[in-house]
Amino acid sequence: MKSIFKMLLVLCAACASSAQADVIDFEDVPEGTISTDVVSNGFRFLANRNGAIYFTNGVACDPVCASNGTRTMLAPGPLLVNLGFADQVAVMRVGGGEFVLSSLEGAEVFAFPQTEDAAARIDFVGLLGGLVVASGSLELDQIVDGPGGVNDFQQFFFPGVTVDTYVFTGEGGVSGNNGFTLDNLVVEFDDEPSEVPEPATVALGLLGAIGFSAARKRGTGKAA
Repeated sequence: MKSIFKMLLVLCAACASSAQADVIDFEDVPEGTISTDVVSNGFRFLANRNGAIYFTNGVACDPVCASNGTRTMLAPGPLLVNLGFADQVAVMRVGGGEFVLSSLEGAEVFAFPQTEDAAARIDFVGLLGGLVVASGSLELDQIVDGPGGVNDFQQFFFPGVTVDTYVFTGEGGVSGNNGFTLDNLVVEFDDEPSEVPEPATVALGLLGAIGFSAARKRGTGKAA
């Protein structure tokens, strides 16, 4: 019986270790990067309408933008003169593949008096194979202190839904510009699912092993 419990511990450890977690914090993206297609921590961030997304720690923003003291990703919105920034960002793994988004931090873009250029919420859609499997809205508090002030970011938690793409869109801004900011996306994924047995398979195997052990004990008792 002890050997069976040892087997259970080993199998459970294998199942637990199969899922990998990572935090996309954009610290691997150079300060001041402006692009329509950016890769960070193995994930690709694509801007809409040939616009661009901007990566900064907030200090260089003019006007002052939301900050948490680290590098963040801004989708400042398309109405800023001559800049052509995005107000929608698609997120996917480099090379494709499934993942689960557990949580992220979100904020507006600009501090007062430019808060009207910020989205009031961030709508999200999770896709798997082109089908919508998750959707919702992240309501922003419309409070922006800027660099050196209180952390402007709110933490949002997501359902544990497997997707291959998330699309985030700023909505509800007074001016229609709908800019928003993202940071610290917590993602989980499994690169080698075929090497780890499914929980149902593990359970069936253990039941079979226990039954086999019990049968051996009964047989031994009769022989004696």
